[in-house]
Amino acid sequence: MRFRSTTPCSFQRLAGLVLLLLLNLGLRAQGPAEVVEAVVVYGDEKLISEEEALTDERLDCLLDSLCTLDPAPEDMIRDLRLYQRIRRMDEEQIVMLIDSLFDLDTVPYALINEINLYVEQQPTREEVDQSLVLAWANSTVEPGSELYRAWNTTNPNAYGAELSATDTVLQLRLVDAEAWCGFHMPVPPVVTSRFGWRDGRNHNGIDLDLEVWDTVRSAFPGVVRFADKFGGFGRLVVVRHYNGLETYYAHLHRIKVQPGDEVEAGQLVGLGGNSGHSTGSHLHFETRFKGIPIDPARLIDLANGELLCDTLVLKRNRSSFAAYPKGTRFHTVEKGEHLSTIAERYSVPVEAICSVNGLGRRSRLRAGQRLMVPPDPVADRLVRALASAGR
Repeated sequence: MRFRSTTPCSFQRLAGLVLLLLLNLGLRAQGPAEVVEAVVVYGDEKLISEEEALTDERLDCLLDSLCTLDPAPEDMIRDLRLYQRIRRMDEEQIVMLIDSLFDLDTVPYALINEINLYVEQQPTREEVDQSLVLAWANSTVEPGSELYRAWNTTNPNAYGAELSATDTVLQLRLVDAEAWCGFHMPVPPVVTSRFGWRDGRNHNGIDLDLEVWDTVRSAFPGVVRFADKFGGFGRLVVVRHYNGLETYYAHLHRIKVQPGDEVEAGQLVGLGGNSGHSTGSHLHFETRFKGIPIDPARLIDLANGELLCDTLVLKRNRSSFAAYPKGTRFHTVEKGEHLSTIAERYSVPVEAICSVNGLGRRSRLRAGQRLMVPPDPVADRLVRALASAGR
């Protein structure tokens, strides 16, 4: 089928490709002039609304829903399936795809915009290596003030999206042996609910089982920023750590600290409870950076309660931070692939891939599904932990 001709001029197509190449190849202006980065977007069209990210799960659900419609929107389904394919492409292939889309008689600008936004979210190894490293600060008074520009002791959710709007790629140092900055699991890692979509809304942390009066400990060294009742959180403690990360401890029965208190990793901050919007005693535990929730499972092995890595990479995307251990590779599942073949391809144990992605050995993979492949040190640590736990 041929499309009706609405081809843009050659100059517009060439300008778009040049800008895309500059973004993809990570070229930066030299000299003292201020650098302004941008994503190439043609008009306001996108495949879905800007507020919603096209994750693998959402894309699958959207395609399933569209295919049940009568009549089915064939053009949109075609574009979404093509968008799925880019997860198996390298940068050169994506540029060639963009070029071919501009050669169509009717240019699918919504698809091109989504591809550009997707590419912008994927940091290259060079970008990671050159990114800012947020190490442990020496200041024990209002740590992270250079990042947050405020120390709010009355509102745990005091920071808006504008605080991180200019962030791109960051490296977050989680531990510092020389400064005795370690890690301690707040309570034993018995997970009853994970991070993500739940009951029609996003669950911004994980729920850990405990009994009322059980000890709840600080995960890292830091300073207490908030300690009080707050809405559905019930009794809540927020600790700002010396690298800018914040941890939340909610539904407590008793609070044992106050704002301004310095705490060490493993130090008591409260006693477990059932306060706030809670259906049973548990700890709701969150990790946030600049007010944006990050899945704790991206930095903690919830099988044994140990850190996955010493350094976490944070990549700012449309609405949040993508987070993963430094050195992580990404694999897009192709039709017919199994966990064993993927593990063999990367020389990583199946158990490690399962653990970091929350999968079981018998989990069924979907074509287009995106898996994290942990770096070798993380994979080895995961396998040893699983072996010691008898799993």
